[in-house]
Order: sequence, then structure tokens, then C-alpha cells
Amino acid sequence: MGAVRTVWGHVYNQWSHHPIVDFALTAVSLSLLALTQGHHILASHDADQRMNIYATVASVAAIVGGFGTAAISQYATSAGQRMTVLRQMFGVHLRRNWVGLLASMLLVSFGCLAVMISDTKKEIGLGGWIAEYLILFGAIRALRLVWLFRLLIDVSDHDAGNPAGDSAVTVNRVNR
Repeated sequence: MGAVRTVWGHVYNQWSHHPIVDFALTAVSLSLLALTQGHHILASHDADQRMNIYATVASVAAIVGGFGTAAISQYATSAGQRMTVLRQMFGVHLRRNWVGLLASMLLVSFGCLAVMISDTKKEIGLGGWIAEYLILFGAIRALRLVWLFRLLIDVSDHDAGNPAGDSAVTVNRVNR
């Protein structure tokens, strides 16, 4: 049990410290999907439906990016003891995550718009794989955003409840 916990802790730390892992995670997920499906998921949709899907994904990505900016302002304005320690210990990694989230939501949004512009044929081609990659990537990054929100809320709540209390920060907990 201890070895599993150690391995899981290592994987968790690598994931939390290196948001670039999401690109590979998305590629592996899309590859598995392609192997099991054998065709684009979007292939069963006609051109008009695909346009609606691209536009919806672009809109959702833009909205999720907006949530990210709200969380960044919470992070920037929070001044409790635990938040200070969190910034000192993990500031570089948190900034990497926030910037990566905002950039990725822009990539998903603009990427879907680009696929929308280039998808002019009845049959879906490379644009389908790109759109599917962007959809999966946006979903994976949205999960990262939820994780970051939870982290900041936990730290802010603890600081609000214990303004002069314990300054220990336990970010790398795996048992939740």
C-alpha cells in the first residue's frame, strides 16, 4: 500500500508541477479513442452540426478562461499566512498552471474557430482530429482548473478561519 501511495504521490506531483503533461495526456487519450472507434466521433455529424459543435466548444473554452481569470484575481489578492507560504513554496508552479490554463483556453477557442473556418467539405478530415484533440484538451484543462480552484479555496478558507494559526501547507496530499 505504501509503494502505491508513493507512486501515486510522484505522479500527482509531476502532474501538478508540469501542466505541459496535459498535451501528452490528451494525445494518448485521443489515440486510444481513435484505436477503439476507428473514425472521428464528429464523422457522424453533418457539416451544420459540426459548425455548431465548433462554435459551442469555442464559447465554452472562452467562458472557462474567464473563470480562470477570476481565480487568478482571488490568488493575487489573497494575503493570508498559508497563501503566503503557498506562494513561496509553489509560486512558480502555480504561475505555470495559471498561464497554461489561460493560454490553453485561448488555444482551444481559436483552434475551434480555425477548424470551423477550414471545415468546408462534406467529409471531415484532419480538422476532425484537431477538433477532437481540442475538445479533449479543453476538458483535461478544465479539470486542472477545478483542482486549482479547490486548492485556492481550501487555503483561503483556512486562512480566514485561522488568521494567525498554523502555517503548514499540505498541497501534495494524495489521500483526498
